Amino acid sequence: MEDEEIMECIQEFPEHYKVILDRLNEQREQDQFTDITLIVDGHHFKAHKAVLAACSHVLSTLFQHRKDIDLLERVQRRPPG
Repeated sequence: MEDEEIMECIQEFPEHYKVILDRLNEQREQDQFTDITLIVDGHHFKAHKAVLAACSHVLSTLFQHRKDIDLLERVQRRPPG
């Protein structure tokens, strides 16, 4: 492929990231490929570890060092103040 052809391909999908994020959210809502459940105050939230790790350095580090985590049992909210 020539450089011009590559640039054409890139220019055709300038907002591809939105499609990816929408699709990841749809997959989460349909419980497709979710690999962790967060429980906060009794509410269960299915999620993708890769998305959480991309958004949180703390969770990224946790997932890297704790390979055995399938279910993150509790995420405690800190009291305000």
